Amino acid sequence: MIKKAMPEDAGKAAELAVLLWPDNTLHALTDEFRDLMLNGKAQFFLKYERDIPVGFAQCGLRYDYVEGASSSPVGYLEGIFVREEYRRKGYGKELLSECEK
Repeated sequence: MIKKAMPEDAGKAAELAVLLWPDNTLHALTDEFRDLMLNGKAQFFLKYERDIPVGFAQCGLRYDYVEGASSSPVGYLEGIFVREEYRRKGYGKELLSECEK
């Protein structure tokens, strides 16, 4: 199951994101994600397997320069991550598909 993350899910997304971006702290990412969700500047999706969050994707619209883009705004995938033990099951593709919508 994939669920669009809401502000109350920011901590779940941050727990996965800190594995992708280890130079950040869980607290800082939770606050940042909650703010992005509240102001509508990004969308987050969580992939669940048996009620366990196993992957996330962060996407949004970029209005600044994006290499290779010829127009603005452009859809942008900020990050995507699936826990190692859940990889090779198509979960990343499912998360990307939600961002494309």
